[in-house]
Amino acid sequence: SDCRVEGPLANGEAEKAAQDWATNTTQAIGDKGVELLRAFPMNKTGRARGGFQRALKTVRKSATQVDIPGPSQRGVVFSPWLEGTSQRNQSAHFKGYHLFRKARTQLNKLAPDIAQKELDKVLPRMGGET
Repeated sequence: SDCRVEGPLANGEAEKAAQDWATNTTQAIGDKGVELLRAFPMNKTGRARGGFQRALKTVRKSATQVDIPGPSQRGVVFSPWLEGTSQRNQSAHFKGYHLFRKARTQLNKLAPDIAQKELDKVLPRMGGET
């Protein structure tokens, strides 16, 4: 007798859905990171804050990687100063806001729920239940 295999695993749809899940999840986490970075209050450097927060964006590096680069103005990256990691911070009274460090900590906590939400969207395409 013949054995006939059909369905999402056989026709490649499950693999495509898994790839879409990885891409959609990294984008959703990156978007959340931008949202968190824009939400941090920065009172001391209001002029820099506006330009910095407006310039934040995600940049897709691959199907499974999204970066949020530190914005620059006329070739000068001012994220290290705002973060508190530049050499100028060591000699100045301004120790930085640690925005990226705080956002990374928050994203690590939020990532599983974001990933699950995105998985629920593609699970039917994999032949699973929602």
